[in-house]
Amino acid sequence: MGRTVSESAGDPEIRQIVEDARTALLALSCLVPAGGLRELDRVIEDMEEMISEDFEPYFSGNAAFHLLAICQRCGRCCLEEMEVALSDQDARRIAEFLGISRKSFLHRFSRPHTIAGPLVGSARLIRKEEGEACPFFDQELFGCRVHQVKPQVCRAAFYLSKMNLLTCKRDRQFNRFSGCQADAQMHDRLAEVAGILGNDADLWADLSTISPPGISGQGLFQLLLRLKGMEIYFGADRVKPLVRRLRIARMPDDDELRPLARLYAASLIRREWQKEKNQTRQQRPRLDGGEK
Repeated sequence: MGRTVSESAGDPEIRQIVEDARTALLALSCLVPAGGLRELDRVIEDMEEMISEDFEPYFSGNAAFHLLAICQRCGRCCLEEMEVALSDQDARRIAEFLGISRKSFLHRFSRPHTIAGPLVGSARLIRKEEGEACPFFDQELFGCRVHQVKPQVCRAAFYLSKMNLLTCKRDRQFNRFSGCQADAQMHDRLAEVAGILGNDADLWADLSTISPPGISGQGLFQLLLRLKGMEIYFGADRVKPLVRRLRIARMPDDDELRPLARLYAASLIRREWQKEKNQTRQQRPRLDGGEK
């Protein structure tokens, strides 16, 4: 039987990680109505149609990575990416931030999408020529000058981009992004946390006493994490109706999910380590010359 996190070692850092997660889960539990979540089964079915469960744990895992990676505003994405899609919602939000009309914004900063038809709808692309930086890249900041309201595809990069999710599902492993400082720093930190927690610690055992009405604490977190991932991937307007149907008081902020996302992401790192060990054992030839 696995040990609880608090039993696995006396390290004060472990206790702090678990205490932060406990505090976060208690706060999230307060968002659940006294009578429990409404229409839960139907909402889960609708979520399944939006993002199939076949993409798990890669969708939820990448949502957790997205929450934990802190953009270093190095400008790499802004300098190298040629086709940045711009939705109507993006255009309205950025135009308002810049203090100009939507029409003026679209004329100055956008161009037609390279893909026509219903697949992209009314989306356009940010106007950018080969070899040029994004028009919102600020050389002095060395980062995005509309960072607070940047396009949805920029918010989703890299972890919740469609291409990353597809390759994760195909290869059955999480991707790393070479050259991205935020990704490197996040994985270094998660590796430290995974190592501190140990291979046999039950990450949720210390939190099992927190149970909102009609759903486990772990179940609530995983539901909210998937909703947060969908909010990032599809935009808030697609997720708000689901939240209302569940009667959740509000969609939690990113900061409210991060302590639990840290535990969850660390557990995924440990699973990757274990999978690599198992593969190494399977590939290692037997010394007695017999078949595996």
